[in-house]
Amino acid sequence: MASWVSRALADIESHTENASGVAALRAAMMQDGVIGQAEAQTLIAIHRAGKRPSGEAGWADFFVEAMTDYYALTREVPHYSQAELNPNWCHAIKRTLDALTFDMLPDVAEQPSYQERLAALGVTESDAQVLIDAFTADGMALDSTELRVLTSLFARANVYPANLRTFAWRALQASVLADETIQGHEVTLIRSMIMGPASLAGIAVDRTEAEMLCALDQAVPDSQKDPNWTNLFAQAIGNHLLFAGGTPGRIDASERMWLNEKLSRGPTAATKALETFLAAEIASNV
Repeated sequence: MASWVSRALADIESHTENASGVAALRAAMMQDGVIGQAEAQTLIAIHRAGKRPSGEAGWADFFVEAMTDYYALTREVPHYSQAELNPNWCHAIKRTLDALTFDMLPDVAEQPSYQERLAALGVTESDAQVLIDAFTADGMALDSTELRVLTSLFARANVYPANLRTFAWRALQASVLADETIQGHEVTLIRSMIMGPASLAGIAVDRTEAEMLCALDQAVPDSQKDPNWTNLFAQAIGNHLLFAGGTPGRIDASERMWLNEKLSRGPTAATKALETFLAAEIASNV
């Protein structure tokens, strides 16, 4: 496989116009069905060096798939062993008798919990920093391929470190403000971040996420927003007001004050849709 990878990398290095460069690289790296650490680092290095074959449409798709495979799909959820699922009751009873006799339990090496093992398989801060460094190497706003990578990752993983989440929001904001436009792929990324499994508040939208959505809505004219933005905004902010606080199904005084402050900045198509959404939801709960 090494010769295949080397040959494909040489084609890419020379900026060959032959599309077999990406095709050969995909075939070589996916022979075993997964992207390993060395392979992921090679692809990131190509991306960071700016030598990726921009003329080959297959590169963007392959890069997104490979990063998703390495950072999300290969991190399998841990499972309990047969010993954990079928405990040794005789041993447990003996430990209980020892405790009754000597008023203490014998020391037993602590095993990591299911949640601890799950967290250990997540993307670490150092993992995330490799991607962040690669995506910021050129000093420019993220391109569509880089945004696709983030979208794919946030749509799949259960947990991500704070540095990747902060970077994703800042990169998204920079992308929107650069052209004062909310494009379709940016809406898709926002949806994966606030409603995906790695969302800060799970299925609910928390105050930090809601504030960011409101800031983006106010910063971009309605004419420059993707048609799907209005629906996403109404559902997300409605979700925040009705389910993220301490009064499920209704809006309390503090939430009403926050909402009025946001609406006072001037109506947009999204805030009008939000009012309609809230009226319908509250009426259905009465």
